[in-house]
Amino acid sequence: MKKSPDTLYRQWTLLSLIPRHPVRRSTSELLSSLINAGFDIEIRTLQRDLVKLSTLFTLSNDTEGKKNYWFWSEDCVAHEFPSMNPETALAFQLSKSQLTSTLPPSILGLLHPHMNQAQEVLNSTSSHLKGWPSKIAVSDNSLNLIKPVIDRTIQNVVYQGLLTEKQINITYKPRKKDLVEYTINPLGLVVEKGLIYLICTLWNYKNIVQLALHRFKSAELLEADAHPAEGFILASYVEKNFDYPISSEAVPLKVLFSAAAAMHLRETPLMEDQLLSVQADGRVLLEGNIIDSHKLRWWLAGFGSHVEVVAPASLRDFFAKEAQLMLNNYSK
Repeated sequence: MKKSPDTLYRQWTLLSLIPRHPVRRSTSELLSSLINAGFDIEIRTLQRDLVKLSTLFTLSNDTEGKKNYWFWSEDCVAHEFPSMNPETALAFQLSKSQLTSTLPPSILGLLHPHMNQAQEVLNSTSSHLKGWPSKIAVSDNSLNLIKPVIDRTIQNVVYQGLLTEKQINITYKPRKKDLVEYTINPLGLVVEKGLIYLICTLWNYKNIVQLALHRFKSAELLEADAHPAEGFILASYVEKNFDYPISSEAVPLKVLFSAAAAMHLRETPLMEDQLLSVQADGRVLLEGNIIDSHKLRWWLAGFGSHVEVVAPASLRDFFAKEAQLMLNNYSK
């Protein structure tokens, strides 16, 4: 017996309403969502749909008392219409190589169903794209530290609170303190070097704080709406607080590089108005205007003896003192 278009549409909508583990939705919650979407359906029909669909797709359920909670299995393959083509599958595989070194595992985990589907597409295709993933590698010359583990359940609660603009009650472990309990108003997320920071306010206070997501020990989504931060713009906050600026305005930078160290600056400039000129001793003088920041200083320090800061005077003095301190350490 053929299914009516209404039945197919209802069941397809139902599949889209079921979340991925560890998030779950009860049968009654799914029923309410379908009714709100305009479907005329009874609980018995929904239960039959769920049982039938669970034989065709990787759906699972937990029973607690008289309630059934439904979810997609965590490692299921994402289903897309139209289906993923080989070129898109290749793009996902290349993205995986790039993102593995920059994103925390908890975020990569959200992409795994699409990555798994991409792998299946490439494995099944007879096209020339099948062997491409083994022909491409991503190299990162920075030192990648082992990323801390983030509880997936806590992460999902935090993301829900941020997206629905609801308050969250959390327990948090600061570096040098015992566990503390906060009611937070989420404002945004910042990912830096594999760490996730939640930008938020606490209770009714207006001060904006940063909380590292891996230090969350529990999280409960509340029904109360989050208090907005008047005039808050995440991009502006990141520029002021995560770029670690030292100067408020651009300063004229002059730095001498060894010829080898300066080579990459010709293809990847440090700033828009960059000027490079070869000096009599063979070194290359870099000139341009830039905000003095801790990030800039860390970057310059990475060149060691291959760089000499000429200006501004404050930056030259900083490196002169650092060099003397390093000399003292190695003279013991």
